[in-house]
Amino acid sequence: MVSRRSFLYSAAAALAVPSFLSAAEPEKKFKVGICDWDLRATGNPAAFAVAKELGFEGVQVSYQPDGEFSLSKKENRKLFLEKAKESGVEIASLAMGILNSKPLATLPETTDWVEDCIEAMADMNVDQVLVAFFGEGDMKKKPEQQKPVIEKLKYLAPKAAAKKKILAVESYLNAEEHLKLLEAVGSDAVKVYYDEQNMLTMGYPIYEDLETLLKAKVVSEIHFKEYGALLGQGKVDFNKIKALLEKYGYTGWAVAEASVKEKSDWKESQKSNAEYMKRLLRG
Repeated sequence: MVSRRSFLYSAAAALAVPSFLSAAEPEKKFKVGICDWDLRATGNPAAFAVAKELGFEGVQVSYQPDGEFSLSKKENRKLFLEKAKESGVEIASLAMGILNSKPLATLPETTDWVEDCIEAMADMNVDQVLVAFFGEGDMKKKPEQQKPVIEKLKYLAPKAAAKKKILAVESYLNAEEHLKLLEAVGSDAVKVYYDEQNMLTMGYPIYEDLETLLKAKVVSEIHFKEYGALLGQGKVDFNKIKALLEKYGYTGWAVAEASVKEKSDWKESQKSNAEYMKRLLRG
């Protein structure tokens, strides 16, 4: 028979196992991903193998409403999951870059695409989709498009919320304008996809804007991006970005976009970006 004293001693000893003997690895604070369009594999499951080769842990996968690998087809949703599992690379999020050329504000079929994308996220266990507003869909240069966008997001948000999914708005709006848009929609299922290079291009105070959005708890994911330079070698101070993310408890994906050194091999550039992000974010 085990005495009470022996039992308590054994339990205390078990709790005192050194951390280096623990079976479970500590969870990474930030996971490092990349957009599939920067892998030359937009909406293509081949992206996972390339991401693995370059050292990334996840891929932001493009939702395409049609085509060979369209996620509107349920069999393709399974295919993407299979390829992700085979490679050991996760799906960080989905992205609807299609809305840059086919604006949500003006084309009725785009609402159906977003609804279908929500269903795809549910089938694929993906938390969010980047909803893009650039090019023809740019709300900053066409403010008359904001009203129909708000109305459509009001319609779509409850559908996303019912599946516990997020519609992440990426646009040229500044922090204050993004917050006004979200307030008008009035749903926690609609948040902001932050891209510091887009904001820098617009001349905004990118660190102040990011802090404003983080403080409001509306940043759902973030791109790490430079134009014409590798990450850490351009105009963005990513140490400041990291400090703000840590300050406000962001622990989601950091997704590389663009950031290719001029006149260099794109794979070598992205491999360097993966290494830089891991050093920065795990340091």
